[in-house]
Amino acid sequence: MFRRIGAAVLAVLTIATATGCAEDGTRSSAARAGPALSPLVSGPPWYDDVAPAEAGVTVGAKGTPCELPITFSLPARWVAEPVGDAAGVTLGGSRLRCEVDAKPADNVGFLRVWAVDAAPLGARASLEEFLAEYGRISEIEYRRVRRGPLDLVEATYLQQDGLSGGPNRHRALGANTSSGGAVLLTLGGMDTGEFEAMFPAYQLATSTLRPTG
Repeated sequence: MFRRIGAAVLAVLTIATATGCAEDGTRSSAARAGPALSPLVSGPPWYDDVAPAEAGVTVGAKGTPCELPITFSLPARWVAEPVGDAAGVTLGGSRLRCEVDAKPADNVGFLRVWAVDAAPLGARASLEEFLAEYGRISEIEYRRVRRGPLDLVEATYLQQDGLSGGPNRHRALGANTSSGGAVLLTLGGMDTGEFEAMFPAYQLATSTLRPTG
């Protein structure tokens, strides 16, 4: 069962987002701010009312198994393993750099980190290209959100899985890096039930996402 943030807190966050947009003032200042942030949404497909898990490990920092352009936290017992260039795992112009296994934490699924070395069109275009080659997906929705210092593009979608026999919920996000490339994070489980069980870990990862250095 999900740990919920609570309707009152979610309402405050939504009001704060709306107030921030209202205080932009003029059309020119809104244009400088870029596209508007998406509102928070309870339940599927975005699950914004799910509380983050408790932090236990850090992924991405120097000296950790996966050294990445970004860092984030995950619950204890999630195990990160680097994926080297020799593995040659690529999809839609993105290269798999790190695979974080939830199985030691009693969930069946992975959070994966992909690097886009050249992303001249930004995180949104990189994420769209990635999902275009992902295969067997439907009901894709995109949105723009801000987590800490980073503007992110998120996608929620269903993937048809032959093992579970049904469309399963997945999530992905894209973030631009200071090097001019982008980083993608994807979360998927054996089925939608596993995805929902792992989602507090995803909420933790996105809420602690920071550029390295």
